[in-house]
Amino acid sequence: MIVLTKYIVQEFELHNEINDRKPGSIQLSPRINMQVMPIKDGQPVICEMTVEIGSMDDATPLYIKLRLRGIFSRVNEAPVNDESIKQFHKVSFPILFDIARSYMAGATLMAGMAPFNLPPINPDNINIERKS
Repeated sequence: MIVLTKYIVQEFELHNEINDRKPGSIQLSPRINMQVMPIKDGQPVICEMTVEIGSMDDATPLYIKLRLRGIFSRVNEAPVNDESIKQFHKVSFPILFDIARSYMAGATLMAGMAPFNLPPINPDNINIERKS
């Protein structure tokens, strides 16, 4: 079992030019990346999640970037192996993602916009890749 000990909002950017454009709907797809620092027995685990919507490089009228860091404690630790690391990802991802969803909705609302709600994600559908 893992427990979120603390989370830190490391970066938040919001660029809104929607009101300067003609009314209409825009389609934005979030890009989500999560990195887990190497897991060591007996140590807290640090995860970093970045969620980006839109782009600063094109004519997208909305750009949001949120970078969160979560510090997790492992309770009743299993030995660290590939399977326990994958399980850790599947459990920690929804915890940080829910924080990101709430933070983005609240921040966009406080900026005078309609709250931007990230769609829910099923952790069973997460593709976990190990990168060195």
